[in-house]
Amino acid sequence: MSAIKDFFKKKKMDAKFKVAGGGQKLGESSGQGGASAAAAAAQRRQPAERQHPSSSSQQAGAAALNRMAAEKKQQSGGLDSEEYLKNRQRALIKEQARKELEKEKAVDEEIQKLKEVYGDKEEVVHESSGHLAAQGVFFRCPLIGDDVYPKDVMKRKIREFLYSQLELERGLTAALIIHTCNTPRERVETCVETLCKYLDNIIQNPSEPKYRKIRKSNKAFQERVASLDGTEHFILDCGFQLQTLPGADGSTEEEFWVLPESADLEHITMLQDSLRSCEPLTAELDRGIVVIKPGSENSRNIGSLPPDFFSVTTAEVKAEMKSRADSLERESMLRTQAMRDKEASVGRRKYKYCVVRIRFPDGYILQGTFSVYEALSAVADFVTENLEMPLPFHLMDTVTGARLQEMSSSLQELGLVPASILNFRWEPEIEQDLQASGANSVPCLKASLIS
Repeated sequence: MSAIKDFFKKKKMDAKFKVAGGGQKLGESSGQGGASAAAAAAQRRQPAERQHPSSSSQQAGAAALNRMAAEKKQQSGGLDSEEYLKNRQRALIKEQARKELEKEKAVDEEIQKLKEVYGDKEEVVHESSGHLAAQGVFFRCPLIGDDVYPKDVMKRKIREFLYSQLELERGLTAALIIHTCNTPRERVETCVETLCKYLDNIIQNPSEPKYRKIRKSNKAFQERVASLDGTEHFILDCGFQLQTLPGADGSTEEEFWVLPESADLEHITMLQDSLRSCEPLTAELDRGIVVIKPGSENSRNIGSLPPDFFSVTTAEVKAEMKSRADSLERESMLRTQAMRDKEASVGRRKYKYCVVRIRFPDGYILQGTFSVYEALSAVADFVTENLEMPLPFHLMDTVTGARLQEMSSSLQELGLVPASILNFRWEPEIEQDLQASGANSVPCLKASLIS
């Protein structure tokens, strides 16, 4: 067959397919082909009935979904993983804790600065300045004699004196020992209250046997009474006797202080009153009188300063710079007057005693030792006692020249600690009388002091 015939034959077959339409066979008529095609199309449009998957298919599907989710998390860098969230939470907590610690540290540093200036600190108390022209601080006690001793020696002397008097008057001396030889004061008050309670029960109930016995091993008795000096002597003088009696359980014996029925209740009442009204035996501060003659080397100043006062170390320079920085910082704060007063007292040494010198018009200087808590009136009394003629006078400030009038103020409040020099001046009327009499200079101090 020629190629031309094949070409035309193919064209005719294509034409027949186009005329027949979809779903028809070549031998079918056009009507039958259209019906069968419509039926096939309708069958395709009907949804097929869905079958429920088996349990194995469900498990396989769930495993596949889990694998896909894990792969997705891994591909996304694990930002949603549980471990990542835990690590991120830990990091946030650590950062928050670090910020809070830094804030607390800053607050603590600020509080420490405020405490250094305004806080209550244990003050270092000194007996007196080490550069004063005084031999020391001494005390005297009229019961012991006219001798003067340092504080520790005087305490020992008073204790020895009291114990030496027990043979003469045991009850009253024991009361003095309780008040004088025991510290602190609160402990002594507790002891006195307990002893008086024992005695009061006996006085109010003289026929009650239970009030006449004190178990020696009783905890309250041991802590409040027996541990203090002088209590045993006091109990003995009341009439108590130490006896061994059956204890509370009846099987063991214990020591008891027992007061016999024949005890003198009047004597017990007298001892009770004495114990309550008794005051500790204290020593008086010795003035340590020193008279300095005119022109003496000691009259020019109170004491020489050591070289340490004038040499500055590197540490002291750094401390000074830090002090200035802190001072500038405090100046920017709002402070009360009490806070400012507290600042002024920081770094100021605390003394218990001070030396006061009084310069007289004739050039003599009178020196005495005082407690920093004594009033200015004590200095005025000291001067009056040593005047040849106890006439009215004034004490003048050597710096300002002003008259000191606050006689009830303490030496510490007046800023006269640890040492000071005051000028003596007669009242104006007396000065006029002296000038009128032609006596330009009269001795002020007693002749026994300046001879």
